[in-house]
Amino acid sequence: MTLNNDKLILIYGFNQEEIVNIGELVLSNKLVKFKVIDRHMGKMKIESIIQGLILPVAHGIVSNEKVVLFNNLDDEELEKTIKVFRNSVDRKTIFAVVTPTSIKWTFDDLLEHLVEERKWAERRKK
Repeated sequence: MTLNNDKLILIYGFNQEEIVNIGELVLSNKLVKFKVIDRHMGKMKIESIIQGLILPVAHGIVSNEKVVLFNNLDDEELEKTIKVFRNSVDRKTIFAVVTPTSIKWTFDDLLEHLVEERKWAERRKK
């Protein structure tokens, strides 16, 4: 893990109004802080994003998925946060926990993996 492995919610794919609403949710429910992953951070590793590094990257992400990643939250915080978010964001939003493996991946790679996982899960339901 990294030296700075803060409790953090990472969000991607939300518009400005939704980001403001998430900010209000976080404050009113006393959730851990959140950070927005923008389109130009696709080639950054998750751990670099968590550490707050800003690296200029030539190209951005082309996915229109909405993603909420949870970093280093304990079980109670995670349960509470997911409950608050589920009631407030699009039903198709992908929720995931940053793992010791995925923290080393680029956001693009993680996003691709999460979308594939969702497709696999949807096929299994049918």
